[in-house]
Amino acid sequence: MTYYILANPFSGNGQGKRVTKALIPYLAQQGISYELFETQHAFDEARLIKVIMTQKTPLDRVLIIGGDGTLSLALNALTPEQPFSYIPAGSGNDFARAFGIPLNQPLKAFKKLHQANPQTIHVLKYDSQEMSGIAVNNIGIGLDAAIVAATNKGEVKQLLNKIKLGRLAYLLNALAVLFSKRPFSITVNHTEFTQAFLFTMTKHPFFGGGIPLAPKGSLLESDIHLVELDHFNLIGIVALIPKVFKGKHFTNRHVHYQIGKTYTLSTTSEQPMQIDGETFVIKANKPLYVTTEERLIMN
Repeated sequence: MTYYILANPFSGNGQGKRVTKALIPYLAQQGISYELFETQHAFDEARLIKVIMTQKTPLDRVLIIGGDGTLSLALNALTPEQPFSYIPAGSGNDFARAFGIPLNQPLKAFKKLHQANPQTIHVLKYDSQEMSGIAVNNIGIGLDAAIVAATNKGEVKQLLNKIKLGRLAYLLNALAVLFSKRPFSITVNHTEFTQAFLFTMTKHPFFGGGIPLAPKGSLLESDIHLVELDHFNLIGIVALIPKVFKGKHFTNRHVHYQIGKTYTLSTTSEQPMQIDGETFVIKANKPLYVTTEERLIMN
């Protein structure tokens, strides 16, 4: 058996490179066969997955090293029946948190996955006239997406990553975006939210580096958790943030929570949208269909 390793050395402000440097000598020492494929530029994952799939045998394993974005891009290129393993090396690492994969301990994570058997998880599957794919974490529209866009573009995230405080970047940008983002109207399975401010669909609890947005979410179940926050006074929204960090926000009357298997949604205006931390735009009156898809993980 050979491990075909797809690694993003740039993820997590260089964390991907550090994880790979720690793992490779261990594999050599243990006599474990491997082939290493490192991304050279953004969105290189699909190309490398294609190369890996032409070389590996059914007995070999696919191991992904990187952040949530690397994992998402790699799984979008992998077929559903292909099992994968994952070692986190990003700034948020929400998928790893949700599945119980050790953080900042690559050798411990590898030893665990090396002994693992395939296990079925459920990820988000989305489809519209303009895009389709899967999401391993969440899909967000409005404030959610605006925060991600501001965080990814800013220098604060890189600075905080260096001192292992990357999750604070989301909070700081959230405070800034609060004063500029306007409410919007969105219809979900025939229910209309006319003052939507934050709208997120997720399979597991975490968002933004460990924030428990949907504490009861699970990758092991097919349920999709939907969290919607209405726009109300900014003082109230700011006061709600500490409750979100503690997973206590559902007591607020402006927070709406649903659990379902499939969703059809449409906005009346063009809105920013994020899918696993990558920013997009959802066009007005262009329905987006969201359900789940089964994948096999060996961790």
